[in-house]
Amino acid sequence: MANRPTNITQRKDLTDYAFALMQDIEPAMRLANILSPTVPTGGMSGLYNKFDTTQAFKAYADAVARRATGAEAQAITFLSDTANYNAQAYGLRISIDQQERARAGDAQALLEQAKTRTLMINCVVSYLNSVVTAIKAAVSAESGKGNWLDGNTDPIKEINQVFKAVFLATGMVPNHVVFDFGAWCVFSDNPQVLKRMPGADIAQVSPDRVGKLFVNPNATVEIVETAVLYGGGLGNSSATRRGLLGGSVLVFFNSPMATQYDPSFCKTFSPSKNLFTEVYSYPQVPHLDWYENDWTCQPVVVSSSLCKMIDVTGANS
Repeated sequence: MANRPTNITQRKDLTDYAFALMQDIEPAMRLANILSPTVPTGGMSGLYNKFDTTQAFKAYADAVARRATGAEAQAITFLSDTANYNAQAYGLRISIDQQERARAGDAQALLEQAKTRTLMINCVVSYLNSVVTAIKAAVSAESGKGNWLDGNTDPIKEINQVFKAVFLATGMVPNHVVFDFGAWCVFSDNPQVLKRMPGADIAQVSPDRVGKLFVNPNATVEIVETAVLYGGGLGNSSATRRGLLGGSVLVFFNSPMATQYDPSFCKTFSPSKNLFTEVYSYPQVPHLDWYENDWTCQPVVVSSSLCKMIDVTGANS
């Protein structure tokens, strides 16, 4: 906010409720952590290793070497190719009007919880959207892939090809495959996919079954069910609703314990591991009370070489 109020109250009751809500929105937060794991830095800015060349991966591998007998241990340091992260402040707020309070009567706590729930869900979706925006700006779709409406095209073969492409470029094996829901609809209806299912006449296409057909059968397979507005914005009748990934499939490697040093496709640098830490309120005379949640972070694509994206024909229509 441009002019921060001086009469702010930290709402421990609503903060505790917000943390409890995280169990309900765990799928969205899990997706966020898969796409861009949070790296707690303890500060707003600093350095991270870049991995945008083959040499950077080689240098990282060379740095992780055993200690020679009688010699000093290898030092964990930044590589020669680094960049700066600079975490930015984000925030959303929601109001309760005095007329709403009057209608709620004795159920004031339930009214505040309902507003907090709406606030937290929108915070998570906003954060997810910022992650996907960073990813889409850094990764281009693979040429000649994604025409999965064609029954002669094998989507599993195409995905396995990009698995191999990432491995050959970086030496890292992708460990995540993330489908936009529209892309999954096309994928799961493709004849080449259906005939690979055991008992193909009755089998349901599921992430677990599909994952076993990839060249890395241990990769996680996720379907993004979250949707956002495109093409017109809120309140615009021309706006169309599309999946968060816009009809794409991402195949990538991210470390399950990302730091400033390791090679991962995308990371979110933040002073704290928990992005959404507190809910606070403040009045605005004469009729409103505001409830706000702030978070501080910067999603960064550290290595676009560790991700391949396939835009799927028909996923958005």
